[in-house]
Amino acid sequence: MRQGFIEVAGNRYDLTHMRGPSFELVIAATPRYPALMLRIEVEFTSHCVSFGPKEGEALDFNTLGHERLILDHRDAPRAFCFDRYRWSLSLPKLVRTLDGHYCNFTGQGNWLVIRAIDDQGVAVDYEIYFRLRRHDDNMLRMVIESAYVRTPGSPAPGIPHDRKGRIRFQVMAAKVARGEPLRDPSHHHRR
Repeated sequence: MRQGFIEVAGNRYDLTHMRGPSFELVIAATPRYPALMLRIEVEFTSHCVSFGPKEGEALDFNTLGHERLILDHRDAPRAFCFDRYRWSLSLPKLVRTLDGHYCNFTGQGNWLVIRAIDDQGVAVDYEIYFRLRRHDDNMLRMVIESAYVRTPGSPAPGIPHDRKGRIRFQVMAAKVARGEPLRDPSHHHRR
């Protein structure tokens, strides 16, 4: 990914859209807190354009093609995925629209945004997993860890089935900027 492209079967796939965009996020003042102007630096991992092996299995690059090999940030082998690549082209734009969206808690410390995307007349769930951390006084760092269209009928562990634990992205960003903990509201029961 560092070179900005990957070549597979004689075709070059541009990856420059995955190079750290940034955006500004304005959070209005509340009676309790002043307004915030945050800069959010975004980083995408190779998982946004590749897939790994199923649990207990290995990827067969003799079948897949050795040119599809991508090593992730842990040097684990993954395979370039044509579908994930196609969907990743919309990621930089989608990330800039998060301010009006709700994010779901996954139970594993990252967040999940589900976007209904109409592709060729078919509605699908595009799931974006990310972490948000304070980087500087008015700067946050967002790492998009993975993004993919979920295959129908394949729920994965950690995905909340009722999706009750939600938080608005602006609230999440404000809490992270102020150093406040983020708590899944579905785990706090009122007495």
